[in-house]
Amino acid sequence: MQEAPESTDRFDHRDDLWGVLQPCSAYFNTIELYKLQPEVFVGQNFEQKKVVLPGLRVSNNHCTITWDGRTDEKSTVMVTDTSTNGTWINGEKIKNGGSRPLRDGNEIAFGQLISTEPLEDYRYIYRHLACVPPARSLEASYKLTCPLGHGAFATVMKAFSRATRQCYAVKIIEARKLKRLRTMYRNKQFSKEVNILSSLRHDNICQLKEVFYQEADICLVLEFVDGGTLSDYIRTQGPLKESTARHITFQIIDAVSYVHSQGIVHRDLKPDNVLLTSAEPPIVKVADFGVARAIDDKTPLTTFCGTPMYVAPEVAKQKDRTGYNNLVDSWSVGVMLFYMLTGRAPFFVDRFATDDLARVAKRKVDWKILQGARPSKEAEHLICSLLQYHPAQRMALSDAKSHPWFAKHEPTRT
Repeated sequence: MQEAPESTDRFDHRDDLWGVLQPCSAYFNTIELYKLQPEVFVGQNFEQKKVVLPGLRVSNNHCTITWDGRTDEKSTVMVTDTSTNGTWINGEKIKNGGSRPLRDGNEIAFGQLISTEPLEDYRYIYRHLACVPPARSLEASYKLTCPLGHGAFATVMKAFSRATRQCYAVKIIEARKLKRLRTMYRNKQFSKEVNILSSLRHDNICQLKEVFYQEADICLVLEFVDGGTLSDYIRTQGPLKESTARHITFQIIDAVSYVHSQGIVHRDLKPDNVLLTSAEPPIVKVADFGVARAIDDKTPLTTFCGTPMYVAPEVAKQKDRTGYNNLVDSWSVGVMLFYMLTGRAPFFVDRFATDDLARVAKRKVDWKILQGARPSKEAEHLICSLLQYHPAQRMALSDAKSHPWFAKHEPTRT
């Protein structure tokens, strides 16, 4: 297991540095970037003003990292790629010959995005030291250490509170990548929705502690959950015992039905968004309300969101624009429970569907897969109730909590 990058504490009072690159691999040293040298060349061969990285996929003249010399809040660092194999910032490749800003806490990778060989893992976390962070800033409140994961629009970093030393996960969303966030950034409605999410209080919801709005990023400080995702758990365990699936499913339903009572629909429930503690049996933490929103009766949900395998059919039927409600989450829970018990997706593969929307809207459940797992009658009835094609016939999660299958459930609390 790789060690987390070292703390920046020992660099905090180094007036001679404008930044440092902290390695994600335990085999490399921190790279110090000096104010006397605002332009740094990165490459494989040794030359003056060059940071030498002897990786097999690192080019001789790989990239240039340039600080603009400013020591105020507008201080900027740019990375210009000149390599053969590429340079990545937060999982996004810089176009050859192109430039991108490098911000505090960003992950930069040279030659390849991820390597399974620690001696070829040239990933670093950039820490900007040229200016003192404002009192109300992510950097002033938290120490970011190692990356926990990447998504299409965000990077998740492990962090520690400077005040309490408590561990958190910080989700850094690049607002420029999301049209809705670009238009709603600093918007009162977006702030209202974030406030609603941060007000959620439930043992099985990953708590949103606070939010920082930075120049081009939105940073969500979240409860840290140490056991991985439900996807990881199923991959390790295989199809779950019914008692284990019941323990996990009840917690998911309890959390999401609470969210529904607050007027919020998750819309992207899937095993990757269900975190588990390392306890046995695990405690569930439903996470990633990235496409959740506060709703009311006058605002039907009509946006296609979610991961196709777990998306309800009415979400894909956008032509009538009639919208949908929180029963889309019931469908997603039904698919997850089916997957927990069988290790397989519940649907027939429609080879004639022309696109994902058509496939989602018309697909049918292959009940033979479930029957092959020999679930109890109560488990099968619950899954059938959650996977009803027509929303009006589908069981609400508030009702699912009292389903007979959960009669043997023994609550576990944090």
